[in-house]
Amino acid sequence: MLFLLMTDAKQRNTNIRQFDKVIIKERRLKASVHNGLNFTDQFQVVYLENVHNSELQSLKSKGVISLAGVDPRNHVIFSLEYVLEVPTSFTNLTLVSSMRQSQVHIVSLRWGVWSLNKHLPPSGSIFKVPITGGPGLNAENSLVFTSDFGPMNANKDAVVMFKLIKQEADMLYQSTRDRLELTFQDTGVQPDGMERAPLKNALTETVESFSVPIINAGTAPMQQKMATEPRPMEPLLGDNMAHFDVKPSVQQDIGVQDIEKAAYAQIHNAGFPDIVDCDGRPAIELDLSKHYIYSPALENNDPRTCNTVVFQFLAVSFNKTPIRNMFFTVQFYCYTAETTPILTAYQVKSNLPAILYKFQNSDQTPGCNVSFVVDPGTRANEPGQFLQHIQSGTCIIDMWNADSLFHEGSVTVKLKRLARQGEHGIQSSQVFNILNNGDSIGRLHLRIANIGSVASVHDIKDLTTSPVIDCVDQDSTAELIVRPKPLSTVDQNLTSILSSQSAQKATRNRKMERMEAVRRQEDASYIISRDENKTVRAGQLTMVKNYRNKILNDVIRGALVANITVHHTLYSVYGTVTYFEVHFRNPNVTAAQEFFISWDCQDIRLVYDMTECKALKSLFNVTTPLDPDVFDSSTQPVKFTLRPKEDIYIPFLYSSNATKEQFDYTMKITNTVNSPVQLIKLHFKQQRQIINERFMFYEAENSFAKHSLQAPSTRRPEDLSVRASNENVLCGVDEKGQVYFKAPVPKSTEMSSFLLLLYVDKNCYRPYQIWEIDLYSLKRVDMTAVVGSQTKFPVILRGTDSVRCVTCFSSHPSIIKVEPDREFMLLPSTIQEVKLLYEPTDTGSHNYMVNVVDTKNRVVVERWMVHTTASLPVVSKTYEIPLTTTVSPTHKNISFSNPYSTNKTFKLKCNKPELVKFKEEELVVASKESVNIGLIMSPLALSHPNYILVFVNDVQQKCEECFALRVG
Repeated sequence: MLFLLMTDAKQRNTNIRQFDKVIIKERRLKASVHNGLNFTDQFQVVYLENVHNSELQSLKSKGVISLAGVDPRNHVIFSLEYVLEVPTSFTNLTLVSSMRQSQVHIVSLRWGVWSLNKHLPPSGSIFKVPITGGPGLNAENSLVFTSDFGPMNANKDAVVMFKLIKQEADMLYQSTRDRLELTFQDTGVQPDGMERAPLKNALTETVESFSVPIINAGTAPMQQKMATEPRPMEPLLGDNMAHFDVKPSVQQDIGVQDIEKAAYAQIHNAGFPDIVDCDGRPAIELDLSKHYIYSPALENNDPRTCNTVVFQFLAVSFNKTPIRNMFFTVQFYCYTAETTPILTAYQVKSNLPAILYKFQNSDQTPGCNVSFVVDPGTRANEPGQFLQHIQSGTCIIDMWNADSLFHEGSVTVKLKRLARQGEHGIQSSQVFNILNNGDSIGRLHLRIANIGSVASVHDIKDLTTSPVIDCVDQDSTAELIVRPKPLSTVDQNLTSILSSQSAQKATRNRKMERMEAVRRQEDASYIISRDENKTVRAGQLTMVKNYRNKILNDVIRGALVANITVHHTLYSVYGTVTYFEVHFRNPNVTAAQEFFISWDCQDIRLVYDMTECKALKSLFNVTTPLDPDVFDSSTQPVKFTLRPKEDIYIPFLYSSNATKEQFDYTMKITNTVNSPVQLIKLHFKQQRQIINERFMFYEAENSFAKHSLQAPSTRRPEDLSVRASNENVLCGVDEKGQVYFKAPVPKSTEMSSFLLLLYVDKNCYRPYQIWEIDLYSLKRVDMTAVVGSQTKFPVILRGTDSVRCVTCFSSHPSIIKVEPDREFMLLPSTIQEVKLLYEPTDTGSHNYMVNVVDTKNRVVVERWMVHTTASLPVVSKTYEIPLTTTVSPTHKNISFSNPYSTNKTFKLKCNKPELVKFKEEELVVASKESVNIGLIMSPLALSHPNYILVFVNDVQQKCEECFALRVG
C-alpha cells in the first residue's frame, strides 16, 4: 500500500520535497452488529500496535470490544483501517497556528463477517475470523485496498483472533438479546499462517513513513486496482451465510468539515471577537484532523465543573438564491431554544462566504455569540449527564429568513469535541451543510467553544439527593436543648394581638398627657397616677397565659407530627421514571406490628415484582437489600408486618407526567388504629428534558396532521414503543418501523408543540429519544392550472386591531407570485384583497406557502398554504428534433399561425428554460399569418434526451397553443 501511494504521488507531482512525509498515525479494528439490513449500533473500535518478528508481521491489541443487544440471527462485521496523516506541501505559504497543518485519510484494508449461526457461542472460546481485501460488495459500501504482494494479499488474507466473553441478558429491558465482549489479550490481526514475503527496496527503508506531498484521487495504479471487477462474496461467507443479505448502511452526512484556507483568512481578517477563558487567554484551537481520544478520568478530575458553551456565527454561503437577512435558533442540551438577533450577510467576494453582521448594528462588530452556562449547581447529576450528552448528543440550529419568516433549513452539530479534557477552554471552527428536506442549500461557518470555570455558589450536594428516604432516627440519644426566643418568632398571632393593644395604649397615653397639661394650667400641683401601667402589664400576661392554654394542644400535636415527618426532595424529568425507597423501622421493641402505607398521588406506585425491583436498583445504583413477598397488595392501603425493631426498604416508582416545575405529595404510614407513625413529604422538582430531534410541519388550520417518521435504524420495530405528551395525539410504531402520529392543528398563525417519547425497554422507564413536533397552522387555498399558463385567485386579508405595514412573501416566487408585491398598509377592521398568481412548471400536486409579515415588528399576520394541482395542456403538434454531437448551441425553427382575424401579441415560454432559449420571447403576428419560432437548443439536451414543451400564450398568460419537442 505504501509503495502504491508513493507511485501515485510521483505521477501527480515530480517536485516532491524530501522532508514531506506521510505518517501512519493509527491502526484500528472496528466491529459492529449487522442484522441483514443495516447496522444495529455504531462501530466499536480497538487500536492496534505493529509487531515485527523474524517470520510474521502482526497487529496486536489489549482492548475490549463490547457489543450490546446481540441476537443469534445477527452477524458481526469487522473492518481493519489505517489512519494516514498527510502534511500539506505548498511553497511560500504561511499558515496561522490554529489552521490544520496536515490532512487525514482513512484507508480500509480488510473486512470480514463472523456468523453466529443462529445460536450464541459459549463464553471463553477463542475465535479466528478471516478478513479479506479488494473491491467488491461489503457492508459499509466502501472501497477496500488490495495488492498483489505483501504479507496480506487479496488471495490469502489475514484473520482476527479474539476471546469471547458472554454476559447475561439485560434484566431492565427484559430483552432476549445478550451482550458480548470481544477481548484482545496480545491478539488482534495477523496473517493467515503465511510467511512474511520480502518487501521491495522502496519499503525496506521505512514502514512508518515515506516521501509524498499529498494524497489525492487520480488515475494511478492504486486507483486502477480499486476499479477492477468486483469479486463475489460467497467464498467468504460460506454455505451457512447464504441467507445473509448485506445491505450497505447509508448514513446522512451532516457536512462537518474544516474551514477552507481562503475562507479562514477572510474570517480572521474580519475582526471577530476572540473567545477567551476565565484567565483572559484565547481558548485552545482544536485540530479536527487528529484522532480524538476521550479520557473520562480527565473530565472527572477537572475542578472546573462549570462549562460555558459558546456558538459563534461567522459566515454563510448559499448554493442558489442567497438570503440577505436571517436569524438562527439554537436548541442545545436541556435548555429552551435561544434566538439570535437578526444577522445580515455581506458578500465580499463571490467565491468566498458572506460574513455575518448584526442587523443595523452601529459598532459593525461581525458575528454573534450564543452562550449556554452548564452549572452543576442548577441541575441534579449535571456533570455526568452533560458529559454523556456531548459524547453522543447533537445540537439543532435552525435558520430563518428574517424578512419572510420562512424556515430555510437546519444544521445538526455533533457535540463530541466539546469535551475539554482538562483544558481551561477549547474551540474549533467548522463548516456545516444547511439542509432543507435532505437537500443542501448552503453552508454555515460556525465556531464552537467550551470554557471551563469553577462552579457557582450553589451547593452541588443539595441537588444530588439519594433515592433512599431514611425515616429511621439515627441519633435518638441526642440531648434536646431549648433556648428562649423572641415572642415574634414563636407565634405571629399573639404578637399581632399584643401589638394592637400597644397601639391602643399609646393613643390613650397621648390623651392622658393632653388632659394632664390642661389640669396643670388650672392647678400646678395636679399629678395623674401611673399605676395603670402595672394593670396593663398584668392584663397582657393574663392574655398570654390564656392564649398559651388555648393553643397548647395544637402545639403539642404539631411537635409530634414534626417529629415523625421527613422531608425529601427528588428531581424528575418528564417521561422518565424516578425510583426511590422509604427506609422504615418498627418502633415497637417488644412485639410485631402491622402497618399500612398510603399516598396521595396516582403517578406513584409500589413495586411488588422483585425482578423489576432488582432491575430498578441496578439502574439507579441502589444497593439496599430486597424484601420479597412482604407487601399485601389485596388491601388498600397496602399492609405489611414487621418484627420488633425490624427494618424495611419500601420500593416506589414515580412516573413524571406533569408539566409544572414543582409539586408536593404526602405519604403516610399508620398502625392498626389508623394513628400516623411516619409522614413523608415528597418535593418533586421538574427538570427540562433533552430534545434529540425536532420536526416542523405546516398544516391547514382546524385539520388533523398525519405523518410518519423514520425510527432509529439501530432498533427493531417490535422493541420500540411511543408515547405523546399531549393526550389528544395518537401515536405508535407500524410494521415498517416508522413512528406515526395524528394530531389536531390549531387555527391559523398559531403553533402547537408536543413531545414524542421513544422507548426501547418494555416498561418505558427511560426514553431512548425525545422528539419535539412543531405544527404551524395555515389557511388553505386550492388552485388548479395548466402547465405553461397563469391562474389568478383572490384571497381576503383581514385587518387586525392596529395599523400595520405588511408585505407578502411566497416560498417559491417563480411559481406563486403575490399582488401587491410591495409593502402596503393594512388598516384595522378592514378587508384587503390579495391576488395569488400560479404559474406551474410541471404536473402534479404541490404545497406552497405565503406569509403576510408585519415588516416593522417582524411578526406573521397571516399564513396561507396554497395547494396546487397542475395538468398538461393539449399538445397541438409534436416535433422530432435530432441533435448532432456538438459543443455549441443548435438553432431550430418551428412554424406557428395566428388563428384570429385580428393582429395578436403572443409570448413564448418553455417548461425547461435551461435547455431551450427563444430568439424572440414575444411575437406580434398578423391575422391568419404564419411565422417561425426560433429555438436555441443547449448541448445539454443531447446528453439527456428530453420531452420539452413550448407554450404560446396571450398577454394574459393564457395558453393558446402547445408544441412538444422530442430531443434526442
